[in-house]
Amino acid sequence: MNIPADVQNRRELGVAANVVRMRAQALNLLAGTLDKTFVEFVNVLSEVKGRIFTVGTGTNEFVARYVAWLFASSGTPSLFVSPEAFWDNSANYIFMPGDAVLFFSGGEEGYFLDEVILRASCREIPLFMITKAEGASPESFRRILKLPQAFFSSPEVPFASSLVQIALGDALAMALLRHRGSNIVESPEAGGGGGGRFRLVSEIMRKGTELPLLKADAVLSQARTLLRKHAPCAVGIVKKDRLIGAITDADFRRMGSRVELEAPVVKVMRVPAATLREDSSVAEALRLLRESRAPALFVLRERRPVGLVGPYDCLKV
Repeated sequence: MNIPADVQNRRELGVAANVVRMRAQALNLLAGTLDKTFVEFVNVLSEVKGRIFTVGTGTNEFVARYVAWLFASSGTPSLFVSPEAFWDNSANYIFMPGDAVLFFSGGEEGYFLDEVILRASCREIPLFMITKAEGASPESFRRILKLPQAFFSSPEVPFASSLVQIALGDALAMALLRHRGSNIVESPEAGGGGGGRFRLVSEIMRKGTELPLLKADAVLSQARTLLRKHAPCAVGIVKKDRLIGAITDADFRRMGSRVELEAPVVKVMRVPAATLREDSSVAEALRLLRESRAPALFVLRERRPVGLVGPYDCLKV
């Protein structure tokens, strides 16, 4: 039997609307479950002086990646750690005193959870977890924030657990902002000039003597010296104070033994250089760094380089 196109369209729209409504219900349920446990969790998490490393597997890996990006872009130094880093022991070398681990759990990690606990305990790194309410809570975690079991097992709302954990990550980022005396939402009393915004690259960029620039008549040996001094970075090539290109360590690796150190930099520089404006957000810088795969971005003001931003600059407190 052929179904009229308009009837089929209404059915499709009805299904789509129901999906959105069910997700809205899941978020409303989350809002209703927040209590003093959330406040206590934030209070302890805000005491972390170093970086917050986010961890997750399966769909929670996506959540952990998102929350790390959100934290870093809103002023809380944060990095995502892949599960592989715990299996090959490389996680042992990235943790520093003052860091912490935020683990997003679906309750089915098994040996991987044990591995995270082991690696963190070896470096005396405090552990935080967001998980479902069922099951025993590992004593190794300093704070555990539990979500209702319905988020993890309801067949009517597939993928709801990821949705609510992302929303919870948003709430955590907002709360950590307020702990630093900022608010992402401008208040009328602030007059539009308060701290209620994401950080700008102008607040974290390297500038002055930390800004590696060479004139267009410079040679490769000068560029290599600057790269070694400021690594990891890119060296900007300027002509009449305007950025015309850049050269990186990758360019030298590409040339290998064929490099001619007295050759002019303009012959091998990358055009155009990876750039952004000084009023860009740190979130935008992180996105451009990922997409361009450049080691650093030059910050421009009317085509004039005034700063440099790399991944580590985005993690400054």
